[in-house]
Amino acid sequence: MDILCSRNNYIRNEAEKMLRSRKWFQTSTKEIQNKILTIPEIFNGFLNDLADRQENFDDFETLRMVDFNYNDHFAHSVFEVKSNFTGITGQKVYTAWKKGSYHSMRGILLLETNGRISHFLVRNCQRYAVGEEISESIGSIHPPMDLIMGGKIPTMYLEQELKNMTRLPKVEINRYFDLGKIYPDPSMSDNIVSLFAVTTKINNIEEISKHFENKKYDDKGYSFSFEVIQIEKLLDFLSKTNDAFLLSIFGRLQALNVINL
Repeated sequence: MDILCSRNNYIRNEAEKMLRSRKWFQTSTKEIQNKILTIPEIFNGFLNDLADRQENFDDFETLRMVDFNYNDHFAHSVFEVKSNFTGITGQKVYTAWKKGSYHSMRGILLLETNGRISHFLVRNCQRYAVGEEISESIGSIHPPMDLIMGGKIPTMYLEQELKNMTRLPKVEINRYFDLGKIYPDPSMSDNIVSLFAVTTKINNIEEISKHFENKKYDDKGYSFSFEVIQIEKLLDFLSKTNDAFLLSIFGRLQALNVINL
């Protein structure tokens, strides 16, 4: 099944045709044009987003692309722009994920005991970019295109994904909360992340905590562990965590009155 990343409105040839019609593309050097048009197929989501990208904004006009590079995961674009206020030219830069702006879903697993949310599960992970271990949401979840485009809540899909990640014998979702989308770093990237929260009923919280005790996993080249935290410790936890996704998730859960801080 196709993975939801970009909106993917166009096939490759259509995206290339749209790009050729863009004024900024026509005024870019042949070298940059060729580099864009010959980018590997895995970057088709990025090409879709680039083809749909507006050229002019209220405060500036896009003149041309002056630099373009990509690696295994990201494309880095540098544009020359002209300010509509001052007439001065400058540069605008952004980094895009290879499969398009819709990167993944990130969420939190809330544990219900005796009819109330009593605990939540976070992932502790060594992150190379920041050079330290952080407590973070559960991510790298890419719902199949047919689920999302059909407007279906991907409950069964999430149950299987959470089970695979946590190694729990069974994950049965009781409630699903669509927490919308966020721009993690709109000044540097066009990346869009969907947020969610789910609850699952737990009969024996000690058994769940023991399941994760002193265990580390490595699915994608980085190690991580899970931690079960009491909901009463949420405020203290939020005062210390720097994970933007977790802060956004709990902020929206508070707004929806799912939890009360």
